[in-house]
Formats: sequence, structure tokens, C-alpha cells
Amino acid sequence: MIKPRNVYFVFLLFVLMIFLPVAGFCQGEAPAIEPRADKILRQMSDYLNSLEKFSFHTENTIDEIQTSGQKLQFGHAVDVFVRRPDRLRVNIKGDIRHQELYYDGKSITLYGKKVNYYASLKAPAKIEAALDHARESFSLEAPLADIIYRNSYEILSEGINSGSYVGLHSVDGVECHHLAFTRDDIDVQIWIEKSKTPVPRKLIITAKWVTGAPQFTARLSGWDHSPKLKDRLFNFIPPKGAEKIEFLTVEKTSSQR
Repeated sequence: MIKPRNVYFVFLLFVLMIFLPVAGFCQGEAPAIEPRADKILRQMSDYLNSLEKFSFHTENTIDEIQTSGQKLQFGHAVDVFVRRPDRLRVNIKGDIRHQELYYDGKSITLYGKKVNYYASLKAPAKIEAALDHARESFSLEAPLADIIYRNSYEILSEGINSGSYVGLHSVDGVECHHLAFTRDDIDVQIWIEKSKTPVPRKLIITAKWVTGAPQFTARLSGWDHSPKLKDRLFNFIPPKGAEKIEFLTVEKTSSQR
């Protein structure tokens, strides 16, 4: 829930516990990733990297563990529109959040539709740099940012201890390569379409060291590999009566804990 005035807009906390966009493998020995799994993950990354614009829809669920130990599940639908190098739009509608994120090459704006509040911050002129700035300065994360970045292979393989090829399995009628990876803190499963357009179709993250092992699940569909995305899609115009508030910086957020 977004509280009035000088609040910190929390944007999809599930992303914070999954993949932070930091390039490269962890130090030490190379992770034990099966060659076939590694090859398919690279193919997905290379294909996404080749797209100058794309859009997709995702139906997400996330588990929340109550103090009683009961596990509750919440859902939300997300629509993502990317036009490289400097445009991003994300619409979120779900059980808890109804938000929109705009990036127009100059600023990032997050708008809460239910409360009619919005906050903006100046941002660098490329998507990757803008998302880095938002994360580092304000702990603001775009949903599924790991596949929005051009270097998605490095992001997805960060900290991996092992990776395996599980088999060919169907996701919503689409044949996919099913891959499984482990990290110290989470287990990751990803289903990648078996085609000339190897996009991700499903993702499951299990927080294995958290009591109750909560999961985040995303089912990705509606991929458009060359959509017509006009400038106005990425430009935020405050609705009537919308109130502007401020993001709290990471330093201010830490000092208030």
C-alpha cells in the first residue's frame, strides 16, 4: 500500500529477491552448468538482445508467508513494452498493486492508479543505465528487469552453483526447453520456447532458505517481436487531480529503519 507524502514507492518486491542486474559470474570456480542448458540460456539472451523493440504479457503469482506460518498467494498481470535504447513502459494490475511505470529517455515516473499519486526521477538516456540508477539510488526495480537488460545472460547466470537441462515440456501449448538452476539462496526454473524465437515462457523462483519456501511464478505470453510503439505510450501525463510525491533515496530509506 502507498502511504501519503514522502513515501518510498515499493515496486514489485519480488524482483528484489530474484535477479539484481549485476554482470558476470561470481568469483571462484566456474559454475557447473550443463553445456546444453548453458547454450539454450545464451540463445535466449542473444535473441532478446537482437530485438530493438518488443512487448509481452505476464501473469504472475507470489507467495507471502504470514506470521502464523500460513502461506497466501497473490496475483498480478503485467504488460511490458520496450523500445531500445531509451523507452520503457510497464503496466501492473493485481491483488495488491495497480501501477504504471514510464521511462521516456529523460525520466522514470511511477504512478499509483488507485491512490492517484506519482513520483518522478531524472534518469540517464539508455534503459540499462536508467534502471541501474533507479535501483542504486532509490531501490526501484522494474519487473522482470533481467530480461529487459541487453546482458540478460550475465544477469541470469550470476551466482549460479549448478544448472541442468530437464527436458522438453509444454507451457500453454508451446513446446519449451525446461532448465533448472541453483544458487545459494534460491532455485530457478525457466522454460524457453523451442523455436527460432527462443523467448522465455515461464519462470519459477523458489526462496529455499525462507520459512515456507515461497515461490514467484511468471507465465509469459503475447510476445510481439516488432510492435508499433509510439512516443506517447512512454510519456506520462498526470491525470486530473494526481498528486506528485517524492521518492526516498536509499540513504533516507536506511536512516528511517
